[in-house]
Parts: sequence; C-alpha cells; structure tokens
Amino acid sequence: MKKVIVVILLALLLFGGVLNAQVSNTDGAMKIAVPATGSEKNSLISKETGRAPFFLFFDENGNFIEAMKNPAKDQHGGISRTVVSLLSDNNVTMIIAESIGEKMKQSLTANHINFVNNTGTADDAVRAITQKTIKKK
Repeated sequence: MKKVIVVILLALLLFGGVLNAQVSNTDGAMKIAVPATGSEKNSLISKETGRAPFFLFFDENGNFIEAMKNPAKDQHGGISRTVVSLLSDNNVTMIIAESIGEKMKQSLTANHINFVNNTGTADDAVRAITQKTIKKK
C-alpha cells in the first residue's frame, strides 16, 4: 500500500512539472513591461517602479500589447513581491524602468526577469531595446 501511494505521489509530481513547463514562456520570446504614468504606449516611464500607476506590456518586436493597472500602487508593504508576481504571471522577461530598488532587483533576478534603466516614453525605450535585439539576431 505504501508503494502505491509513493508511486502515485511521484507520478503527480512529475505530471505537475510537465504542466508547469508547458505553461511557462518556453518559446524564448521576449515580453517587456514598463512601469508608466499612463495607459497609452507613449506614456512616460514612471519614476517609481513599484508605485507606477500602470504597467505597459510589449512583445519582442516592440508592439504594444496592453496596459494594466498596478495592484501595488497604493500598497503599504510587499510592493516588490506583488509587482514581480504580476510580471511573472504575465510571462515578462524584461522590465524597463527609470529606477529599481534593491529589493525589487533581487526579486526580479530570482524570477529570471532582466532589467534595464531608461527614461522618456515607454514606446521609445522599448524600441531602443528591440532594435538592438533584432540587430543581434
């Protein structure tokens, strides 16, 4: 009986790992997030990553995908955890921000999300990154 339970548990663990691998961003496509002051693609990059009103999402070609309200904007604690969870849940591979605090950097690194500092408008910053990436290919 114990062997049957162990085999079932191992099968569930292995099957769960396969499901997780299929859900994650395995195609290597870059997805970029930008903390922004507004919901339009040409909004300014927010000075505060964790308290930005919006996060703007772009694909690997620099195409604007969507804007999402930042759930951590008015949060009192655990801002880095909330923001990185949002980014990770949306398969973000890179964030472009004006400034990123140490806790946020640690959490981004732990979740395999690259970060780049930049200022100006979100779409200009994304274009600069995607043009460099396209030239490397």
